[in-house]
Amino acid sequence: MKTRKGILFVLAAIISLALMGGMYACSTGNAKEKNKEVKAEPKKSAVFTMTKDQLGVMNIAFAQPEKKAVESFLYLNGKVKALPNLQATISSDTDGKIEEIFVHEGSAVAKGQAIITLRSMHLIELQNDYLTAKSEMDFLAIEYKRQQELRQNNIGALADYQTVNAKYEAAQGREKAIRAKLEILGVDLSNLQNPAKAQITRKIIIRSPVSGYVHKLPVKVGMLASPETMLAEVVNVSELRADLFAYDKDLSLVSEGQTVELDFVNEKIAHLQGKVIHIERMIDTETKATSIHVQFNTSGKENLVFPGMSVRAILKDASRNEMAYTVPAAALLQDDDFFYVYATENPNSANIQLKKHKVKVGKRNEKIAEIVFLNPVSEKNLFVAQNNVMIIEAERKKQQGNL
Repeated sequence: MKTRKGILFVLAAIISLALMGGMYACSTGNAKEKNKEVKAEPKKSAVFTMTKDQLGVMNIAFAQPEKKAVESFLYLNGKVKALPNLQATISSDTDGKIEEIFVHEGSAVAKGQAIITLRSMHLIELQNDYLTAKSEMDFLAIEYKRQQELRQNNIGALADYQTVNAKYEAAQGREKAIRAKLEILGVDLSNLQNPAKAQITRKIIIRSPVSGYVHKLPVKVGMLASPETMLAEVVNVSELRADLFAYDKDLSLVSEGQTVELDFVNEKIAHLQGKVIHIERMIDTETKATSIHVQFNTSGKENLVFPGMSVRAILKDASRNEMAYTVPAAALLQDDDFFYVYATENPNSANIQLKKHKVKVGKRNEKIAEIVFLNPVSEKNLFVAQNNVMIIEAERKKQQGNL
């Protein structure tokens, strides 16, 4: 009996110890949780304070968001080119040897100005051919007239009249053909009307077909020239063309006749205005872009704008003109893919409370941007920091840490 009571006493003691251990563990866990709650830092506020003097030193200004339509722009890059009808590759229409050169590369020339003279044996032979053809034509003109008179008097044979008529017409054609060749070569035909007193020209004068500047002059005195030889290249830069490159996603914003503002690397060149004259109907397989041709006038700046220069074109996107709240582009703070602005309701108080607002950015250009506040606010009561927002962000991090 005593043994049974002893066993019951031991079991009761073991159960008591187990319950006391469980209660201790629970109390310890609860204490730890309470300690954690005490130690957890309170959530930091999105609002922080800066003094008016601080903001003044940082040169930070405030203004309310304005409701206006944002003009967005399309920027395209390209190269300046000369207009096809205002540049010329000059060569001779016949063989010859260069005798004189009157210009050099970079020289300004007028249309019709002499730039090179050639000495040509072929020219002398051509003039001789003309004199022969003209003499034969003159002789056959007299014979044709005589045969005409004989036919009218029923004296001459019809066959003789027809033969002379055919020869006379052939002589006229030959004289006209050689005359046309000499006119192309610039020969004064009045000096060849009288074969007995003919003045034979031995020089060909090469003249510029356009006004402009000599771009290339790969010749020297004594060099042989043929019709295939390029003697000079002249470019007129008073009117030029910009070849711009646009991707297919931007083509909906471009139209023929559209006004374009052109900007150059050279800061001395003021902005020029041009007009879209053609849009190529083909996408380049390598660049995946198409060419936009813009014609513009240099307006007296022809000494500064040259073919081959890089150019940036600015095209206004007039596809949408809805009114929306806007802020200066400098007011936007970008953090990864998100945008923020700093705003206050009391910009004139001694201690200004600033809040960082997350916003969605709509259309924008280099000056302003559309914004939509993601949290409900009253735009009419807010004043947004217009500039130096990176300085404000640095001050916020200094006060609150990097949220």
